[in-house]
Amino acid sequence: MNIEMRHLRYFVAVAEEASFTAAAQRVYVTQQVLSTQIRQLEDAVGARLLERTSRGVVLTAAGAAFLGYARDALTAVERGVMAARNAASVVSGRLTVGLSAATGGAARTRVLAAFERACPEVTVRLLAYDLAQPAAGLLDHGTDVALLRPPVSAPGLAVERVAEEPRVFVLPSGHPLASRSSLGLADVAGLPWVAAPLAEDGCAPSAFRDDWLVLPRPGGDVPVIGAVARTIEEWREHIAAGRGISLCPASSEAFSARPDIVFVPARDAPPTSLCVAWRADDLRPAVMSFVKVAAGVAADSA
Repeated sequence: MNIEMRHLRYFVAVAEEASFTAAAQRVYVTQQVLSTQIRQLEDAVGARLLERTSRGVVLTAAGAAFLGYARDALTAVERGVMAARNAASVVSGRLTVGLSAATGGAARTRVLAAFERACPEVTVRLLAYDLAQPAAGLLDHGTDVALLRPPVSAPGLAVERVAEEPRVFVLPSGHPLASRSSLGLADVAGLPWVAAPLAEDGCAPSAFRDDWLVLPRPGGDVPVIGAVARTIEEWREHIAAGRGISLCPASSEAFSARPDIVFVPARDAPPTSLCVAWRADDLRPAVMSFVKVAAGVAADSA
């Protein structure tokens, strides 16, 4: 017995339309082809399933018995196809996400939470990186994607902005400028700064550090480096101890606030961005899904 899906579709169409003409139009074949397929089905079943009468086409007793099973078979195949497509579209596996020390805040949390909702079958591992590793593990393949702040000056990386925010100055609470409503770069000229170390992960060594020192500056002044901090904890301690001032994202005030440091809006420092980054040649579904989710968070925040 060789019954194919088209035989079942054609039979069900004729049974439901009670007309070879209407059924042929429904399944987009000629009446001759339809009649031939129905005869093949009846030969395979070994019984007459349909009869033409003056009132149209009617089911025989065998046809009536067979109709329910034919419909069930078609429905089962449709469900199977849908299940297979759904399974094929599910992103699964493992994904290691690098987190730059400079990226704390609500936007980063929104991205991670949105990805967990969108791809629950992916096991996510988070790795934190200090300020000497602005690429957050991408260049040595320690991570698959990363949430970081530019610039990341290294070949082979793709970067897409997720969120943008202003920068603020950070000073010890007893500093003469701490009570100002805002500060510009000219106001802090000549003051020592707490700087990030030179990059050690394959990025251009000074690019990330210089961006947070705002180098070069329109006025031509070059800041004195009073201390170097690899971690946010070191950075806070150096500022609180009066070893230098710094710039940071405005959102950092929410998780870096303490009585001995203050945050003052910056008038002329360029804004900073939270970005998602990945190796441009890594097109695995989990990586691309994370990038897509991050881009969606960016669109929602726009």
